[in-house]
Parts: sequence; C-alpha cells; structure tokens
Amino acid sequence: MRHVVVGAGTAGCIVAARLSEDPGNEVVLIEGGPDRHAGNREPGVRALNWISALGETDAFWPDIVATRQDGDPRRQYMRGRGVGGSGAVNAMVCLPGVPSDYDRWAEDLGCDGWSWADVEPWFEAMRVSLTQCPQEWFTPMDRALMTAARAIGLPDDVDTYTPQAGVGALYLSASTVQRHSSGEGWLDPARSRPNLTVRTDAWVDRITWDEDRASGVVLVGGEVIPADHVVVSAGTFESAAILMRSDVDNPSLGRNLRDHAAASIYVTLKDEVRANDMSVPCINVVLRTSSTVAPDDIHLLPMHGSMDGGRTDGLVMAAVMTVRSEGRVMLDPDDPTGHPVIDLHMLTGPGDRQVMREAVRLMADLMQGPGFADVIDSFVLDDQGTQVSDLDDDAVLDDWIRRKLGDYFHACGTCRMGRREDPAAVVDLDGALIGRSGVHVVDASVLPDVPAANTHWPTAMVAERLTARMMGRGLSDLQFPRAQ
Repeated sequence: MRHVVVGAGTAGCIVAARLSEDPGNEVVLIEGGPDRHAGNREPGVRALNWISALGETDAFWPDIVATRQDGDPRRQYMRGRGVGGSGAVNAMVCLPGVPSDYDRWAEDLGCDGWSWADVEPWFEAMRVSLTQCPQEWFTPMDRALMTAARAIGLPDDVDTYTPQAGVGALYLSASTVQRHSSGEGWLDPARSRPNLTVRTDAWVDRITWDEDRASGVVLVGGEVIPADHVVVSAGTFESAAILMRSDVDNPSLGRNLRDHAAASIYVTLKDEVRANDMSVPCINVVLRTSSTVAPDDIHLLPMHGSMDGGRTDGLVMAAVMTVRSEGRVMLDPDDPTGHPVIDLHMLTGPGDRQVMREAVRLMADLMQGPGFADVIDSFVLDDQGTQVSDLDDDAVLDDWIRRKLGDYFHACGTCRMGRREDPAAVVDLDGALIGRSGVHVVDASVLPDVPAANTHWPTAMVAERLTARMMGRGLSDLQFPRAQ
C-alpha cells in the first residue's frame, strides 16, 4: 500500500517511521519546509538550550499569525518549519498530563478507549525516549522556584511524569547532550529504508478523491502525488486548512481550537547569578498546582536566560492548563492555499480568566518571597512602570493580562476525534476522517481537549496509538527509541 503522510512534525515523523517498518508499505513523507536530518541540523536546533533554538529564526514559519484575545492585533505564532516541526524548536518539555484530562476525553467527550487507564501504559512505555533533568542542570531560577514552593508547603521533589502537584525536575525530549525529538528518535533511523521517501519544500494544497475515497494529494503548483492512503499530520492549523481545501464538509472542522493562555514576569538577576550556561537547558523544573476553579490547572515555569536581547535575564511564566475557551481556524480568503486565519479567543471560556488571575498572583507572590529574593535584582513587568504590588488591584491586573497575555504554543483540537455520530467530531476514535475513506488525521488537531501538559508528548502518544491501530499492532509489538 502506498501511504502519503502530509507533514513531518512530531506526529508525522512517528507515523512515517512506523508505517515504513512494514516492508509491504511504500511511504512518502511530505513536508512544506526544508529537510532537517542528522547531517544538517542547525546548531541551535541540536542544542539543549531552548534559547539557542529560538535564535534559529529560519526554523520557524514567519508568517503564521494569530489573535490571542478578541480585538488584539495578529502576531506571530511560533511554529517549527521543516522536518521535525515544532518538536525541533520547542522547549522539549514532556509531560503526560493528569488522569482527569483523559478521563474527561472518555467520559464527557465520547472518546471511548482514551481514558487514563488506556493511555497511561503508552506513556510509561515511551518514557525510555526521554531524559529527566539532573540537578547539575538546574539554574538559579530553577532552584529559586523549588525554594519558593517549599515555603508554601508544596513538595519540591515530585516525579513530573506522575500527576502529583508540586515542583519537580522535568522530562525532556533530549539526550544528555542534544535534542531528541521524533525527528531524531523516530525518523532518522528510518531514513535508510528503501520504502521511505522524504520530500521537502513541498506545500500540499489538497487531497484528491476518487468519489469519496482519497486517491492522493495535490501540491501547490499542481503536481499530483498518488496514494492509496493519506495521513494528514500537518499540525493543528494546517491539517484543518488542508481538509477545508479538500472540500470536506463538516461544520466542526476548524473549531474547538484550544491553547494554554500564559503570561510572564521578566526579571534582571543579581550579578553573581546572571551568567547563563548555554550548554544546559534553560528550563528544568515546573510547578503544578490548582486554582479555586479546578484541580491541576496552573503551571509555573521558570527560565534562565534572555528573551529580549539582554534587557532582562530570565522570567517565570504562568499558564492556564485547563482551558474552556474555544478558538477557530478558517481559510484566508485572500490566500486560501497559504496559512489559515487563526483566532484563539483566549480567556472567553468559563473560569479561564479567573484562573489566569490566580496564576499570575501566585507567580508574583512566590517571586517576592524565599528563593527568588536571593537571585532577583528587579522586576520588569512592562514598559509602563507597573510594579508587582500593583497586580493586587483587579483592574490593573486585568489590564496587564490584556497587554501581556501570550500562549504556550500548544494549539490543538481543530479536527477533534469522537464517535462517528458525534456532530462535533471530525475524525473517529481511530483517527479516520468521518464521511470519507482512505484518510486519517494524526496530530494535535485530533485532541478533543487540551490536556494539562505541554502538548508535544501527548501528541506523540496519540501518533503512536493511532498508527499502531492502522497497522493492527498493540503496545507489546513496539520498541521505542531510547535517548542516548
């Protein structure tokens, strides 16, 4: 069977590698950006330090833009460009999420077979592909957050691969010396197989059909690539756009867009701790706790290093992890084959704004207390002179959030999975496109809701499970790449 996989991001690299394990398959992996393999990865992309990856501007799509809040101007949404996708340039953080995430998928959103009991064995088996940050990597900002957590009674030694609240060392899609995303871990070892072809700098316009069955894809420019089976793994924005251009008539397509709202307080550090070791990750720990709205719905993430050309030396990011706001993706009427129009509609869902307020205030309180007081010289909230104490006022805080709100770059949900009779579902529980045949969608777009986790690793889990189902395999049939 000839499979065409569209998109070589976190999911697409896994799908193509797994499908090519069967010598009876012919697999063509198509990526809109450049190739990136073991022999040509940019130094910043290989590096353990995320700031180095952010410096590789050609590794990001420059013209993917989105509104975060209603009425905001559109600005860049950071998406990885080229083989490896966003997994090649993200902060490498790998968390499964919490049991209630997946139990909600199964119990409330009709995703039978996707409860925590169903997915937890997959996450556990995949752990061998990750590296847990050792203490020698911890930065002064990491240690400050751990001290601050202890001061409010939270444990500082949790296993972040479990649901326990508190602070603990992160697991990264990295080895001890460099990034180890699905491009490195899954696709690179598969490239020598004669039945796998990787085509890059090839932008897919749409799927072609033989009646209601997929027969291939058309590139912008008109080239037709025939296929017996198409797997769309182009990411939350582009997968929805490709299906729209392919005349898939489903009113839920492009809806249900979710992302974690986030806001950061920047700091200058004291001279003795200002130096940034670029040979280790800039983020090594996370604090997870609960708001008054829901459990396990706040993340605080510290970062050591400058994000603004040296004006500041680090930051702490507060994020809303349980999201009820719903955005939308639509084709751009002025450029329908280009990147779509993206509106996230953040903080419009029930409770999201309250959680954001609580997360920012918790962040501000901790940063003024034990641990951070030893390393922070000054706070830089904005260019209007706002002080940390000003955030105690609801009106000031809401205005600050409006101006400073960003995202965690965890967009998902635009082709959500569900039961075939569910009008909100675009694909079924196996990832098969509802209403047509010969097409699967396998990437973060099928997540029915955003988990309380950085979405890279849940997306990898979904890709493994859905591809195994396509191939009639189970967890016991798979071997996972080990981080070296």
